[in-house]
Amino acid sequence: MKKAFMTHKNPNLRTSAPRFRLPQAVAAVGFLPMLPLPAAAGDDYIVYSPRVTQGEYEVEMRGFNTRDADPALDRTGIFGVALAYSPLSWWKTELYTGPVNYGPVTGTHVGGVEWENFFQFTKTNEYWADVGMLVAYVRNTPNQISNSVEVGPLIEKETETTHQKLNLIWEKMVGVDLVGKFNFRATYMAGYKVEDAFVPGIEAYYRPADNSNQLGPGFSGEFHVGHAKTLEYSTAYLYGMNQGAPAHTLVLRISSVF
Repeated sequence: MKKAFMTHKNPNLRTSAPRFRLPQAVAAVGFLPMLPLPAAAGDDYIVYSPRVTQGEYEVEMRGFNTRDADPALDRTGIFGVALAYSPLSWWKTELYTGPVNYGPVTGTHVGGVEWENFFQFTKTNEYWADVGMLVAYVRNTPNQISNSVEVGPLIEKETETTHQKLNLIWEKMVGVDLVGKFNFRATYMAGYKVEDAFVPGIEAYYRPADNSNQLGPGFSGEFHVGHAKTLEYSTAYLYGMNQGAPAHTLVLRISSVF
């Protein structure tokens, strides 16, 4: 989803965080060496799973906040709520509605609606990795921001001790007289399963269209409540690896599955 507050960073300002080279930072990570070198990207702080459980409901809250020496990027963020349901064993539909955008440039305003659909192509743990696809439509409320469609494969690999997810997403603006190519972004997470409630790891975000690449430590886990309910959480503290990215970004996600 395109974020209304995102602006180009002033290259003359120096941030407090060191900058790293993306290829060096992720060379040892399993999925990322397979990435192509695309031309454009979006700005979602989430790594989707392709897995679908029929009859399952989910309520999710997620958001993020940035810190940077550039006033245009400092203390910007989003907070929103998503509602999801899986009517079939291979399809989950989700509505991410009313996110609150805030930042020094655009102020605080309510964003639009994103309708996300997840399709699982392989049975869970049947093959080397679980594979699915995201198809989404983004309806932005501010008139100056175009609506968009998003599509791309979702890959998940889990063993007894490790957990990895990779998203390769292409986004295209839609509307009257809008002609353009699909913009690319990639998101990745990897974790070591100490226990169900605590999975430390990393998250990485690659967005060449915004010249914004980020990498940092993350934690996730789940708590089982009764026989049919699960509380899940994930969080990450991301460092900007180039001048186009915020110096620091805190991401938090909490969901209830039942």
